[in-house]
Amino acid sequence: MAAKALVAGETITTAGRTIGEGDITLFAGLAGDFTPIHVDDAFARTTPFGERIAHGPLTLSVAVGLLTQTGMLGERVIGLVNLNWDFAGPVRIGDTIKARVTVEEVRPTSKLDRNLATFLFEVVNQHGEAVQTGRLRVIVKAD
Repeated sequence: MAAKALVAGETITTAGRTIGEGDITLFAGLAGDFTPIHVDDAFARTTPFGERIAHGPLTLSVAVGLLTQTGMLGERVIGLVNLNWDFAGPVRIGDTIKARVTVEEVRPTSKLDRNLATFLFEVVNQHGEAVQTGRLRVIVKAD
């Protein structure tokens, strides 16, 4: 089945995904980031958050994965061009996040079979609070 054409201005909201302790542990091992705020419960209780929180890049990765599951990216993506991301709040163990994603722009490149697509992300928790915002630019096959 062919992917739906990317249309500037279109906004979708992804499904939700609950971040668990296992996600944090696996990400720490994969990335080699064992910063205590993420993996040391006793230390994390002494921080302003009062508990362990997810790695910012873990949440970013989950948000992009949630968009991928919609079929909006998939086989059309050729490569990542740029990420510009802001981290506004913590994601705690047990938080459910989803992404509101808007296709900001789709424009041709110098190669006729390729476009540059820009997506705006707002990652929200189960309370509707924005925890991350960002812009993702990718080269995609032209529709």
